[in-house]
Amino acid sequence: MAGSSSRLKKECGAVYILIILLMPVFLMITGMVIDIGRAFVIKEELNKACMITAEEASKSIDIDIAEEYGSNTLSDNYNEIISDFFYHNFPERDNCRINYLDHSVSGGTGNPRYIEVSCEAEVQCYFLRLVSIDSIKVHSMANGRLRRIK
Repeated sequence: MAGSSSRLKKECGAVYILIILLMPVFLMITGMVIDIGRAFVIKEELNKACMITAEEASKSIDIDIAEEYGSNTLSDNYNEIISDFFYHNFPERDNCRINYLDHSVSGGTGNPRYIEVSCEAEVQCYFLRLVSIDSIKVHSMANGRLRRIK
């Protein structure tokens, strides 16, 4: 009996040592999953905001010129429309910062075909800082196609 009690104590001690050694690894993996998962969620939200912004910006044609000449011309305030729709669909967050919001017009403002909206955000990390990764950059881009007026 005394031998089995001693053996059981040794096995419990070995399990405790194994748990103590592996706990930091499990915590680090959990932290990485949390930080990377948050970056993926923010990337999807950025993508949604870019798609909505590009689609709404593609609707900002100058109606007077369209009625008079029958052609698409972007209105003068399409820059503000892009900014307003993007920040309305992607509000400010404590753990995320927008580095840039950019757009380009394929075909020029006088004869636009597509409006491309692109952005970059930087997501702050909490657990990955332990391995010197302070932030994760995520990018998104979307196109809005302008419909032809006939």
